[in-house]
Amino acid sequence: MIRLLPIILVIILVIGGSGYWRFSASKPNLTNPTQAEDQTAIEVPKTLPGASLEDRVQSLEDTITELVPEVNSLKSPQPQTSSASFESRLSNIEAALTELKVRVSGLEKATPAPAAVSSKFPLYIPLGSGGGPWGDKGWFSLNEYQVAINSDNYSGYSSMQLEVNFRLVSQSGTASVRLYNVTDGSSISSQVDTTSDAFNLQTSGTFKLPAGQKTYTLQIKSTEGVNIFIQSARIKVNF
Repeated sequence: MIRLLPIILVIILVIGGSGYWRFSASKPNLTNPTQAEDQTAIEVPKTLPGASLEDRVQSLEDTITELVPEVNSLKSPQPQTSSASFESRLSNIEAALTELKVRVSGLEKATPAPAAVSSKFPLYIPLGSGGGPWGDKGWFSLNEYQVAINSDNYSGYSSMQLEVNFRLVSQSGTASVRLYNVTDGSSISSQVDTTSDAFNLQTSGTFKLPAGQKTYTLQIKSTEGVNIFIQSARIKVNF
């Protein structure tokens, strides 16, 4: 039995040495620090909370430097793209204008032409204003109050009247005014009279003008030869 102890001890040592060698081979080699660092080194971003303020600022500057060229490229489109966009917009505008012209043309054809006179309110034909003095005792034509009128332009009118605002220099005698047809050489309106030295509006009786275009003027007279002043004169057209 004692003779077997050395053999048993040798077997135990061999088994224990083999196990130790296998255990040591399975662990990383720590004898070479450089190799260990290369295998386990991990790059940590500088912008982590542990980074310094200078590192964070530098990281932001680097990011901005990379973004600026990209933003500039977006702000500056290619000339061909810009030209194509402009031509497209111009084409749309021209199409819209063409459509608008068509609509306007359709409205013009659909809208009937207005009548020469469609208003039901009185119209006024001015003859002149601010004249004098005149002191003729017989009828005297005033070229300052001469006008050409075509009665056909007032289709549907019922009558006309002469309105004159005039006065005498002094209250002596009577001042009279009437409308005269120069073309046909005939009186048109009844005369309007005043004996006042203050301007006042006088209105004649109703009358109608002859057909076609004629030349009309005012005629005045003063029974005592006292000067007459006219402030305004017009023809009222009634419908």
